[in-house]
Formats: sequence, C-alpha cells, structure tokens
Amino acid sequence: MNKFFGNSKTNALLYPISAIKYLRNDKDSFHKKIIFRSARFFFENKFDSELWEKYYAEILSKDYIPFNEKKEFAKLGGNRFNSLFSKWMYCALRHLKPEVVIETGVAHGYSSWLILNALNKNEYGKLYSIDLPNMDFTKGYQVNRISMQPGWVVPNELMSRWVLDLGDSKTLLPNLVNKLDRIDVFFHDSDHSYESMKFEFDCVLPKIKKQNGIIFSDDIYKSTAFDELVNKFDGKAVYFSKGGICKPD
Repeated sequence: MNKFFGNSKTNALLYPISAIKYLRNDKDSFHKKIIFRSARFFFENKFDSELWEKYYAEILSKDYIPFNEKKEFAKLGGNRFNSLFSKWMYCALRHLKPEVVIETGVAHGYSSWLILNALNKNEYGKLYSIDLPNMDFTKGYQVNRISMQPGWVVPNELMSRWVLDLGDSKTLLPNLVNKLDRIDVFFHDSDHSYESMKFEFDCVLPKIKKQNGIIFSDDIYKSTAFDELVNKFDGKAVYFSKGGICKPD
C-alpha cells in the first residue's frame, strides 16, 4: 500500500514559509498545504481542488453549527478543528458524501459533532455511533469529572442524522454491521488496544471493501493494528501525527 506521511515535521522542508508561520502559531496555511497534497495523493483524479478550497474555507470561517460548551470544560480533549487529522476528516467527508458512517468511541462527542457537521452540509447521510460510556480516563478527556451523557457537546440541530448506541462495541458493532446494507466510512476511536482495533477493523472490512469505502482511525500509534491493516492491501494510506486514513482496495 502506498503511504503518505502528513505530520508537520516531515513536511516542514517542503513549505518553509508556512512552517515558520506555523511556529508562530499560524497553523492554517501549513495545514492546508499538507491536507491538499495528501488528499491529492489519496483521491488521485477524484480530487477537486476548488471543492476542497470551499470545504477548507468552511472550517476557517466557522461556517458550521457550533458544539455545546461549558466554560469549566473548555480545554477538554477531542477532535475539533485544531489538527491536520480533524480538518482532513471534515473535508474528506464533504468530498465523499457518504450515506453511512460508523464511529466507535464518542466520549464528549467532538468527533461526532465534526462528522455530523459534514453530513449536515452535505444534506445527506447518517452517523451511527457506539460508545461504552464514561470509560476514557485519559487526562485530556476528564470523563470521570463530568456527569454528562456521551456526546453531550452535539447540539440539537445535528441530532436528526445521528444514532447513538451505548454499550460494548464487541457486541454492538457486529450487530450494527449485519443490520446495515452498506458502510461508506468507518471511524475507530474507542479502545486503542491491539485486540480492540483489530476486532473492529476485521468486523467492518468486508462491507467497507464492498462499498469501496474508507477507514479512519485515531491514535494509530498505540498499537500495530492500523499498520497491519494498511499493509494487507494495495490501496493508499495517509498517516498524521495522531490519526490515519486508509482505503483498503
């Protein structure tokens, strides 16, 4: 499988001026160059730079429905629009116009919020999320300090395209996969152990391949499962510093 490594350090020499701006905390120019270059690599002749300009502009202009906020939890971890991976995901979902997206791992719901905003802009598609509530005690998430339901940041305006099921993905994911006729996009963000990641990838893979779909995964460096998945196929993969995307052709 062809691989593109999109972390900032790898690409700094290609875009020195943007890299300097990045060091001064102006990340958008540098992010955009890496995102567009990696998307052109990943989607090849299906990449449309004018449309991706539009999608990226939506992020910069905040042309989306904001998430629910609580001041005391303003610095919680999660996929908002502050990373290469999250910006790439949003633009790719706008580009792909998926009918069915599955997500495992919700926590506060920032990734769900991002995905749902893309579907809302598309005016098409549904997100099916699975979460084992209040089990992520990573410092940045602070789930144990918050008496809120999983996905609490998702506003009411986005709820119509969302189905949230609470429980263990080892039980719920196979049931969901069997129930759905298709899966266009799968996003893993639950337990990042090797066993859990491999189980989830193996579970969705037959329908992902059938639909010519795409797999996103957060925290890909916490085990070898994503690498093993990528190395099985002749498709393409993009690696960012935290997350990854692959197309298992």
